[in-house]
Amino acid sequence: MASGADLKAECKAVRQRFGAPAVGLARVGASGLEALGCLGERRHGSGIAVTEDDLWHIGSCTKSMTATLLARYVERGELEWDTALAPVFAEYGYQVHPDFAGLTLRHLLSHRAGMPTDPSPAAVDASFGYTTPLEQRAAFTEATLAEAPAERPGQAAFCYSNSGYIVAGALIEAMTGTAWEELMQRELFQPLGVTTAGFGAPGRTSRGALARLFGRDTIAQPWGHLGRRRDSFTALNPDDEQADGPAFTGPAGTAHLSLPDLARYVAFHVSLGATAPGYLAPETIAYLHTPLPGDDYALGWYAVPPEATGIGKSAIWHEGTNNAWYAVTLIVPDDGQGLACVCNACPDPILDPSAGMVAMALHEI
Repeated sequence: MASGADLKAECKAVRQRFGAPAVGLARVGASGLEALGCLGERRHGSGIAVTEDDLWHIGSCTKSMTATLLARYVERGELEWDTALAPVFAEYGYQVHPDFAGLTLRHLLSHRAGMPTDPSPAAVDASFGYTTPLEQRAAFTEATLAEAPAERPGQAAFCYSNSGYIVAGALIEAMTGTAWEELMQRELFQPLGVTTAGFGAPGRTSRGALARLFGRDTIAQPWGHLGRRRDSFTALNPDDEQADGPAFTGPAGTAHLSLPDLARYVAFHVSLGATAPGYLAPETIAYLHTPLPGDDYALGWYAVPPEATGIGKSAIWHEGTNNAWYAVTLIVPDDGQGLACVCNACPDPILDPSAGMVAMALHEI
């Protein structure tokens, strides 16, 4: 088992290799966090060091969290993985195109719903006409379901789709009358003991515009950075609009939390729920991890067979980025081990599948 000092040394190597302003690594076992290390600056060139309690944006690693939340409603009998959702959406006032008649929750969460990868610029612009993310998601879902999909769900080829996760979030909001953000806190984070989670860029304040006006940027949390090389990084004040994507895209990828809390979440999956007894049945968690035959994406997790991992064992993983942050969550089920990696930038090499962070994580674990 690696010590904190070992992981700090690994953080140094990762920073040198990928050029990120700051890096955090957490090794996880079935009982929880085993070792943690963080190294670097909250903002490039600031000289302000990151700490083990700092918050990190995890991008699309949020997807497995959304799927885990929805699994609660499946276990309660309020949803089913493979039952058509068109009547459910219709019950809540949505007009559903006939080609979406066979749409299921599994289709939405496994990227086989025939929906586009991202909301269109027009959909993003239209969202500004509504006050809350819940209202924005409802409007986006209404527009999405009313038009014919590129391919019918069930017949659609895999197409990684943030849109599908937004629609899944809107579904549970319609059923409960409660915003996805509140459901995540009440139904996921609190039961799992995650206390630092929030949404959007970490460190956002209500006084950001005034602080910028007087040149008083605060650096209470790490900032995200645009740019692909350390000599071209542009730090993003968390109060700037471009610091994260639109809030209504939350179910697809806007969560932030501390590295110890991310490790706590990963440990829940590593242990098949043993770290939070009674939250979900082990077979439900295993279901989230298991793709249909012939697929390599389960429900919020990529699944990699032993012959493709480079370590001779199967793995499940996900990465996330909004182009200013980067995160990886990774589990080797046979070993009961996991790893969480976070960076406050997204340099090009991180996304190289052969030399990137996922490959490093597989060998580090």
